[in-house]
Amino acid sequence: MVRPSRRPRSGYCVRRAVLAARTPAPASRSSTPAVHLLPLPEDAERALSWFVETRLRLTAAPADAEARRTFEDWLFTLCVLMGRPTPSEAVREALQYAGA
Repeated sequence: MVRPSRRPRSGYCVRRAVLAARTPAPASRSSTPAVHLLPLPEDAERALSWFVETRLRLTAAPADAEARRTFEDWLFTLCVLMGRPTPSEAVREALQYAGA
């Protein structure tokens, strides 16, 4: 027996995916806070020292593309290392964590 062709469900699937993406996730029902991994204090101190050094190098030569790239790399490293979305939060967190 030949089944009649059905409409493609792609439109339905796309609408469901968009709706799911727009719907906020339910709040965590757990009473315990989320666990965040922290780096070793030595790693935070090392990243901070490289950040400060590259910042001084960039301040001395603002037009130096290599100095800017290195500064941005270490800034990104601090953000990832400390688990913070913005550079100011990452630097503040690293300073507090490293005890500087």
